[in-house]
Order: sequence, then C-alpha cells, then structure tokens
Amino acid sequence: MGDIAQIYEEARRAGIDLELLDSNLALPVKERWRLHDEAVNLAEALRGGLISHNAKSHPTAGTAR
Repeated sequence: MGDIAQIYEEARRAGIDLELLDSNLALPVKERWRLHDEAVNLAEALRGGLISHNAKSHPTAGTAR
C-alpha cells in the first residue's frame, strides 16, 4: 500500500468522513462560509437556549422564592 493510500485508510479508520470532506471542498468558498455562518448561528442559539433553560430550572439563591 502506498503512503497516500495508507494515510487515507488510517483517516477512514479514525472515523474521518473523506466523502463529506470532498463534497464540502467541491462547494464554492462563498457557500462554505455561508454554511459555516449558519452552523455558528445555530450553535449560539442552542447555547443561549440552554443558558436560559438552566437559569429557569436552577435559580440562584438570590432569585429563589
């Protein structure tokens, strides 16, 4: 097995989705940035929702009634 083939095989065994990487790299850079921005916005919305949920579920001593 050649060096490149061995590297690809090791990446597959490590769980790296090489087909996903290839399909992503086939997209124009502008589209990849748009998808990245959407993912960041989703992560921030989820984080904000979790913080809000936790604040309501576990009020601090100063806000408990």
